[in-house]
Amino acid sequence: MDKTIYEQMLLKNYKGAEGAEEAWDARANHFYKSQQRGRSELVEKVTAILQERGLLAGADLLDIGGGSGRYAVPFAAHAEHVTITDISANMLELARRNAQEAGVTNLTYAKLEWTGADLAAWQWRKRFDLVFASMCPAIRSPEGLYKMLEAAKGFCLINQYIEATDSLSAYLTQVLDPPRSYEPYNDRDMVQAVFNLLWLEGYEPEICYLRQREVTSFTVEGAVEQYGGRYHQAAQLKRMDLAELISRHAGQVTFSVDSKATLAMILWKV
Repeated sequence: MDKTIYEQMLLKNYKGAEGAEEAWDARANHFYKSQQRGRSELVEKVTAILQERGLLAGADLLDIGGGSGRYAVPFAAHAEHVTITDISANMLELARRNAQEAGVTNLTYAKLEWTGADLAAWQWRKRFDLVFASMCPAIRSPEGLYKMLEAAKGFCLINQYIEATDSLSAYLTQVLDPPRSYEPYNDRDMVQAVFNLLWLEGYEPEICYLRQREVTSFTVEGAVEQYGGRYHQAAQLKRMDLAELISRHAGQVTFSVDSKATLAMILWKV
């Protein structure tokens, strides 16, 4: 089968690197706070699976587009060394803060754009025991995916959410009917494309699905901060106040949001 079909599927929602550094620098603090509010047990599950497979102990690991260190810091507690990359200096500064707070010292930070990185210049060709990427925009391109293979001497792992929904998003979507846009946390096509590309390249990828259901408490103010990026413009277009909408849904100062998520782990030996 022609792998071009799956390369095009992977590229369908790839936006490229232009403007990405500025965008992620601007989003870094909000993104970090969002992750802090929604500390996911899936990080612990992924870490436990890698430990059980013997892929962390003594490993030299590369985390591509690792942001504020959500995975890199817990990985570093078990690995020999972790190198975390990101296109955003602000993200890497937050990763340093997280590592310091966790008392982790075996991390190296590299600011770079992954698809354009010169692996020979970094001395990264076939260096790492495990090359990891979770929800990394650069891996939504064949070039970014194949470059993972160049850097790995052992295994590669990609994390991709294929479902992420919650009760407040469902309510706001129903009321505001925002324009449909790509949702990176609901991307089944990316998993299908990556699996088939790896298969056609002769690898034997495994897929493991991790599921999570949780209830998170929000204040109206916190919910506006969390959901404003997605729904603020739609509320303005309908001449509605987002805080008022959320308050109407909540019915009280503090309220609960039910959410569920499914994470696909794609693991393969190089």
